[in-house]
Amino acid sequence: MREIRIQSFAKINLSIDVTGVADDGMHLVDMIMHQLSFHDDVTVRFEGSARREKSGRQEQGRGSAKTAGAFDIEVTTNRYYLPTDERNLAYKAADLMARRYGRRVCGGKIQIDIFKRIPVAAGLAGGSGNGAAVLHALNQIWRLNLSLPQLCRIGAELGSDVPFCVMGQAGGNFDLPRKIRRHPLAVSCARASGTGTELTPLPAIRKPVVIAKPAMGVSTREVYSGIDRCRIEARPDNERLIKGLEDRDYGLIYSQCINVLEAYTLKAYPQVAALKEKMEQGGRAEMVLMSGSGPTVFGIYNSISDAKAVCTALRRCGYEAYWTRTTK
Repeated sequence: MREIRIQSFAKINLSIDVTGVADDGMHLVDMIMHQLSFHDDVTVRFEGSARREKSGRQEQGRGSAKTAGAFDIEVTTNRYYLPTDERNLAYKAADLMARRYGRRVCGGKIQIDIFKRIPVAAGLAGGSGNGAAVLHALNQIWRLNLSLPQLCRIGAELGSDVPFCVMGQAGGNFDLPRKIRRHPLAVSCARASGTGTELTPLPAIRKPVVIAKPAMGVSTREVYSGIDRCRIEARPDNERLIKGLEDRDYGLIYSQCINVLEAYTLKAYPQVAALKEKMEQGGRAEMVLMSGSGPTVFGIYNSISDAKAVCTALRRCGYEAYWTRTTK
């Protein structure tokens, strides 16, 4: 049995602009993403087929299913409502790696345990991060020696946020190989364009953050479909935002922290608008913005004590809230 645990980090969007629609119907974006230290734990274990045959054990379990060839995949999690089959991105990542590279290890059992902290369907790339973690884990366990750019390209087949999660996890997981951790793409902040998979590394910031959400989820597909019918009153100037990151000019950074998807989500889901207004009126935040397609709203703070105080107040109001930091 070989095993590795990967920290699967959440992300926020410092900006999102929608720039068009591709021929396949996917929306084109120009956005800046930043990783948080808040994370799930993804533990991946692999038992080769030779050992399994010797033990004579039956390997079927909750969430397990046969893939092509002699591979079993089993996903378990502490959140009972999460799917553990082909609908789960961690499962999909394992299946993709097994089909592409499984011949090198002669089959076996892939067991994935996900300890969830990141809220689900919240615009924080929790599921995408779990899929990215499986790519890193199997690359290490199977000694595939895939480079970070190769892992990012594989991740792009799973979802638009997965390559960024691959990059961020590379720099934040010290059990990964040095060539992965020290690669120029192993960063916590990046500009994403196209369908979100064309990534340019950017300087990261180090700030306390509060993330909070109402007791609801929002469909990313619904928001992107709805944004086409919305009037966009303000768009981010990502070139200026990048200049702010490079110069550590937080006033310039915050002036361009704009998410055009708010034009749909805040109107379609008044609970999200109410949460954003509450965080803005609290008086402690340097900047408040919706992350991704929502419903999570985040605030950036000057001190960790401010972040903790706001987090406590939001929880008392019935919101799911966490204090954390950006990673650098």
